Amino acid sequence: MTYLLQFCGFSDPLQLFYLEQVDGPAFAGFRPFQLDDLLGWGQAIGCQRHWDLEAIHQVVMGAWLDRADLVRQWQLRLRDEPADRLLVAGLGTSRDWEQRCEQLLLA
Repeated sequence: MTYLLQFCGFSDPLQLFYLEQVDGPAFAGFRPFQLDDLLGWGQAIGCQRHWDLEAIHQVVMGAWLDRADLVRQWQLRLRDEPADRLLVAGLGTSRDWEQRCEQLLLA
């Protein structure tokens, strides 16, 4: 199975709560934005959804390393955001992301 990790932008906790209520990818907010937290969250979501944990680990590590410049930009921008804002990441299968896009088109 293929998994995709996306860094979505900044949000307040209430908006993040709404994202978490919809079927599709799993979403979480991070402050600070660190690899250990992202890996821990990815593994927890993988356990909940009975995903391949090794594949999740590889996806998270790959995204972090392949997008190192982007990760650093998000980290720097997060410092300038108000204290209640979080950097939102989404993790899901290709089907999860398809469902999310379909929901957005129907809204």
